[in-house]
Amino acid sequence: MLAKSALSAAILTALSFSVSAQSSSTENIERITVTANKFEQAINNTLATVNVIERAEIESSNIRDLPSLLNTVAGIDVVRNGGFGQQASVFVRGAATKHTLVLVDGVRISDANSGSVSFTNIPVNSIEKIEVVKGARAAIYGSDAMAGVINIITRQAVQHEITLTSGSHNYVNYQQAGEFSQDNITLGYNLGYEDTKGYDVIAKDPVAPVGKDHDSDGYNNQNIGFNLTVNTDELGQFNAIVQYSEGDAEYDNAWGNDAYDFENYSGRIAWQKKLGQFEHSASVSTSLEENTQTGIPKHDIYSTDRVEFEYRTLYRLNDATQFTGAVNYLTEDLGGSTATFSETQRDNQAVFLGGFYDDNKWLANVVVRSDDYDYHGRANTYTTAFGVKPHRDVTFRVNHGTAFRAPSLTNTFVAQSPWYLPNADIKPEEATNNEIGMSLSTRWGRYDVAVFQNKIDNLISNQYDADSGKYIPYNVDKATMEGVELSANVSAFGFEHSINATFLDAKDGTTGEKLVRRPSESFNYTVARSWDKLDVNLAMQYRSSRPSINLYDSNLGQSMATILAGYTVFNLGANYRLFDGLTLNARLENIAGKDYITAATGYASNGNVLGYTSLGRQAYVGATVRF
Repeated sequence: MLAKSALSAAILTALSFSVSAQSSSTENIERITVTANKFEQAINNTLATVNVIERAEIESSNIRDLPSLLNTVAGIDVVRNGGFGQQASVFVRGAATKHTLVLVDGVRISDANSGSVSFTNIPVNSIEKIEVVKGARAAIYGSDAMAGVINIITRQAVQHEITLTSGSHNYVNYQQAGEFSQDNITLGYNLGYEDTKGYDVIAKDPVAPVGKDHDSDGYNNQNIGFNLTVNTDELGQFNAIVQYSEGDAEYDNAWGNDAYDFENYSGRIAWQKKLGQFEHSASVSTSLEENTQTGIPKHDIYSTDRVEFEYRTLYRLNDATQFTGAVNYLTEDLGGSTATFSETQRDNQAVFLGGFYDDNKWLANVVVRSDDYDYHGRANTYTTAFGVKPHRDVTFRVNHGTAFRAPSLTNTFVAQSPWYLPNADIKPEEATNNEIGMSLSTRWGRYDVAVFQNKIDNLISNQYDADSGKYIPYNVDKATMEGVELSANVSAFGFEHSINATFLDAKDGTTGEKLVRRPSESFNYTVARSWDKLDVNLAMQYRSSRPSINLYDSNLGQSMATILAGYTVFNLGANYRLFDGLTLNARLENIAGKDYITAATGYASNGNVLGYTSLGRQAYVGATVRF
């Protein structure tokens, strides 16, 4: 299943840092996370694999978009259909994008038509922190959390700052963030403007005639967000968060729409109050994901409008034991889409209960949840986890859970489509997830090892119906994804090292073949150092070869499978504090100008594989003013 020699080498590499490491602060080892179980816990006590990207890491690397950020996380691989504004598929431990729940400030943001997420349209300037929790989390979060949860927390700047950046392909970026505070009221804000001419995102056959797709594919994003917090002794804390973005992008499509406009927003009003041994919280959230396909006279609109309410209470029985319970109501509406549905809206009512034990040596979590979706019936899920700390710096964990993904309204109720027919009997997709892990925190750094398995049944697949000439969704597929993740964050030889490796075996449960577009081996390594006013970091990313989707070869007159070659790229980031309040920053991406393909599109007449053009060598320079 897994290459034992590669696994052993990775473990020895990670542990070797510990032997020769120099002393380092332990303040950042037990970072706080609120995503895993919906309340604050030390990261080692969540009994799940949790990765956190802080704002400081974003600014140090000068990474320009969210897909590139996520591609640095252990267990995540991103397949891009080009650069800025292009579709990006995020595979968490080999699972498809639709099997990972994505939140902005706790608010769902996926397209309910397809399950896709517009990762490229979430601006980096709006991000304060990203929390990635892996494994089945449906017992806490409901539908879609089959492989994990990605929670994007928006800016919480404590001082005012303005950043201007310019770079390759006529790239320009303006971003600003800050905070106003008076007594018990705090108002934070962020705003940004991003624009690039882009490049031709699909490689072309050299002998093909020049057409409308032989052009650069540009991108524009304008965004703004606010975060208001009011603290009162009598009534508790009130919080209101809103994030809005709009823009447009171009892409390649020889047969129809080749551009899109987007408008996305998420908003949340929340309250929390501690009363004795109880902590009460309630929230109402809303979101809109709207994508209008343009480029030709006929425009197609894909729109998802959500409203969600949740009340949750946490009861602390004693220092070691606490219980939580919640009720949740969610409504999803596709009425703003141009597609026709026999039903455009559905509701879900859910309740969940959980118990958590932690006496600093033994740890245990048990959470059960029941969701009742309109048209699809009830889905019951659970998560169980147990852990032990033989030493205060070492945690062993075992967790097991189930999860589901409700069918889309498109699967069930699409009407008058030239391509698809509905299936009113379609069932939810289901997952069973297991993980064994160990984390070690020392004065030198933090290390984590996780062995995981995720089995997904009732996978929905569109099957061609010869009688109608259309595709009908059925629960016919299944998949198994298992592997090992290794990560280490340490200080050694005067440098800061961040290293992670993933060994993945993702297979079709019916055919036994490897799932397409997933590399079996991934490796990320970043080394950083500071000299007085200068910070420099060098990052390496390696991905092994991966199978592609079947591609039609006109020379042979048939579709063929192919293997896309592995690749290694290097990226460099630097920041120089010119004087107090002014920092110069730079990023050189894909230093060697490596050409690679993660998503293929076809064959050229000479037999070479064509695909989405990789991000070539790119340079960005800018300046940040803080006041």
